Amino acid sequence: MPFNFENLRLPPTFEIGPVAKKLITTIPVRKPRGGLDFFRIRPESEWTFATFLVDLQEGEEEKYLVAPEFIDEVLSNGKLKPAMIYTGITYIGQILFLSDIPLPDSDGKDNEYNRSRRLAYEIAKKKWIKIRANKALGAYEIIGAVGELPEPVWPEEIGSIEKALEIAFKGKLIDSYNHPVLKRLRGSSNAPSI
Repeated sequence: MPFNFENLRLPPTFEIGPVAKKLITTIPVRKPRGGLDFFRIRPESEWTFATFLVDLQEGEEEKYLVAPEFIDEVLSNGKLKPAMIYTGITYIGQILFLSDIPLPDSDGKDNEYNRSRRLAYEIAKKKWIKIRANKALGAYEIIGAVGELPEPVWPEEIGSIEKALEIAFKGKLIDSYNHPVLKRLRGSSNAPSI
C-alpha cells in the first residue's frame, strides 16, 4: 500500500513561530571589543547606574560592586572609583553587556579615553557605532555604521538595569568583612589568591 504524502503537506496558512528563546544567564561587564563590535547603548536614563566600582586588574573579570558599609575601607586602599555603568548590545550576536566608564575626579579632571568613550556612548544611543583606541590620538575613535542597520531588540526578560546588574555581578559584590577582596586588600595572610 503506497504512503499518502499529501497528509504531510503543510496548509497554506501555516506560519512557524519561534521554537526557542535564548535565556540570558551571563552579562559581561566590558568595553565593546576594540573596533570589532558595532553596538548600541540603551538611551533611557534608567538604564545607566552611577556607583562605586573596584577594578582590581583593569580587566573584565576583576570588577566588583561594594556595599555602602565597606566603601571607606576599599577607598582607603585606593582601589575604588566612581563610575557610570551603561547598558549596551552588540549587533553581531545581540550580546547584552554592561560597560563602566570612570567619572571625572572631584576637580573635574578627566581622562581623554574616558571622555571620548562617554561621547561615543551618547552617539550610540541613536545609531550603531564601534570604537577603536588610537594611542597616537590618546582617545577612542568613533566609527559609525555606513548602512542602515535595524534598531536593536532589547531582551524583554531583563526588565531593568538592576536585573542586569544582578546577573552581571553575581558573586561580585563586596558585602562582608570577610570577603576575599577585602582580605586581599588588607594583606590578610589567609586571603585567597584572586
